[in-house]
Amino acid sequence: MRDRYVAAMDKLYLVCVFICCASVVVMTALIAIGVFSRYVLQVGAFYSEPISIFLAIQLTFYGAAVCYRADTHLRLEIVDNALPPLPGRLLRALIDLLMAGISVFMIVFGANLVDTTMFQSYPEFEYVRVGVVYTAIPLGGLVTLLFVVEKTLFARRSRAAGPAVEGDVTGRAA
Repeated sequence: MRDRYVAAMDKLYLVCVFICCASVVVMTALIAIGVFSRYVLQVGAFYSEPISIFLAIQLTFYGAAVCYRADTHLRLEIVDNALPPLPGRLLRALIDLLMAGISVFMIVFGANLVDTTMFQSYPEFEYVRVGVVYTAIPLGGLVTLLFVVEKTLFARRSRAAGPAVEGDVTGRAA
């Protein structure tokens, strides 16, 4: 079960990375098109801003989950590194517990936000519901929660943290 869960999280991680990369590329192109059309063609591109906002929301919430799993999220490692091993493990457990709580908060209140705004539409795109844009909040919370479960249950180490140690989910020994 452990190997299948980690493999599924690897695939989910790659999907989230793809969403983030595609969001940045498309958002950059749309903003460039918007600037070009406004200042060169003297006609504003009405679609540039709302689509860029949609992509920024996707990038934010899926990107946060990616950063959590890759252990590249912003944090103060100086406290963690200064602590002896046992208090350091307790601090990391507390952080993971807080991350799980934040993820559940995002799922519950994000779903409420989606439900509340599902009947609103963008003026530029009347067929696109505002709630669809906000689905990244509860889904990003769910993805983050799945990554927290993986890190907690399977003691997943950062890929950037150096060589694998005994018991690492990759199966390699130190």
